Amino acid sequence: MNGLKLDGGIKFFYGLGAAPYGIKDNGFSYFLLIFYSQVLGLSPMLTSLALSIAIIVDAVTDPLIGYVSDNWRSKWGRRHPFMYVSIIPICVAYAMMWNPPEFVLQSEMTMFGFLVFMAVSIRIFLTFFEVPNTALISELTTDYDQRTGLMGLRFMFGWLGGIGMAFLGYSFFFQAEDGSNGILQAAGYGQYGIAAACLMFVGMLASSLGTHKTIPYLHKPPEKDLMSPRQVVREVVDVLKNNNFMALFLASIFFGTASGFTAALSIYFSTFFWELVPSQLAIITMLQAVAAICAVPVARGLSERFDKRRAALGTFIFILLWGPSLLIARLFEVLPENGNPMLFPMILAHNFTNLIFVIVFGIMFGSMMADVVEDSAVDTSRRSEGIIFAARGFAGKMVTGLGIMLAGAVLSLINLPRNAKPEDVEPEVLVDLVLFAAPLEAILYLSAFAMMRRYRISREKHGRNVEATAQI
Repeated sequence: MNGLKLDGGIKFFYGLGAAPYGIKDNGFSYFLLIFYSQVLGLSPMLTSLALSIAIIVDAVTDPLIGYVSDNWRSKWGRRHPFMYVSIIPICVAYAMMWNPPEFVLQSEMTMFGFLVFMAVSIRIFLTFFEVPNTALISELTTDYDQRTGLMGLRFMFGWLGGIGMAFLGYSFFFQAEDGSNGILQAAGYGQYGIAAACLMFVGMLASSLGTHKTIPYLHKPPEKDLMSPRQVVREVVDVLKNNNFMALFLASIFFGTASGFTAALSIYFSTFFWELVPSQLAIITMLQAVAAICAVPVARGLSERFDKRRAALGTFIFILLWGPSLLIARLFEVLPENGNPMLFPMILAHNFTNLIFVIVFGIMFGSMMADVVEDSAVDTSRRSEGIIFAARGFAGKMVTGLGIMLAGAVLSLINLPRNAKPEDVEPEVLVDLVLFAAPLEAILYLSAFAMMRRYRISREKHGRNVEATAQI
């Protein structure tokens, strides 16, 4: 835009900006619940409640941060100042959350208060980085297919960041010296948190510096008089009224909740239901990295062959049908028993194929949200990338908020013993886990599918929107 040449370096560093979020999200989604509930002894419901409180705070702060970023004027543009200022606070808070001081561990209420404070701090400061960084996509290019390519790189780096950190966890930090399951021991989590914070620092700083040269070519908001809170709220609401935005926003809440629910329980299924050990989980994460790379060209090809809506709905149907198939097969006793050499390759194949389509869907969804920017601008005469991607980010945080809360509720309902070893858990408890989890997951995914069908921006309509908003 405005003479900017979108070279490989800009694409790389824009995509890299998602890696820190992937690292954080992987920790929140897969390890935080089991660390605080099974390892430290905080009840699953209190752990889930702490993260839900952080989500409530996000509901207020995310759109406001997006609005401020949309209208910020400085020599470093309207995005980069927020990205730079957030880096150190995020990393410090993230490292501390995995290394609670001794006095915090003295009671459940002190652990609960500490987790609330840390989760709120991490989420707020992460919004200051993630929203401006992601919102750059709509300013870097208006091309329908290029946006899918950029979002594909972003999803690839996000998944690689999370998967890479999980691999380090399973391969090094959660390997107990006595040969027992290190996931259920506290020793490795502190080192895991510090290593994750360091990698997040490198990724955020590199992405900020690598996209810094684009600042002169990015959109400059018009000068505005100081606005009252009521006027700010009115402008935010104007953006949220867009029908296509609301379709994606509601779909992302249901999909994000379902994904968060599934992710939070996945470590329980791996450890107790399938009785996998950390070395096997490390192999799964390596294959997931391959899936993340394979998903990018698949998404680009589907975007060019079909429009984004049709491609997204098609991949969604596959996820809905294929995702729970292995659990259902186990309930009907058509799979080999745990420990059988044939079972692990079957789990690998299922996980690989399912993850490719999950990532393809995410790429399509993010690219569709980028196209809402111009569609909204037609109605409001304002470019509101920050508000739109803040709302998307908030819905995405449902992955680690409401989804984890539901997972905690299910674990409490089935009475999974704390500090239990896989061999100590009754088979009936594991059957209950599937019977609670699978239907709830299906309801959430079907609700997301229904919302997605209301999205109406085609390739042709996007072209008309770009022309209509060229002078805004």
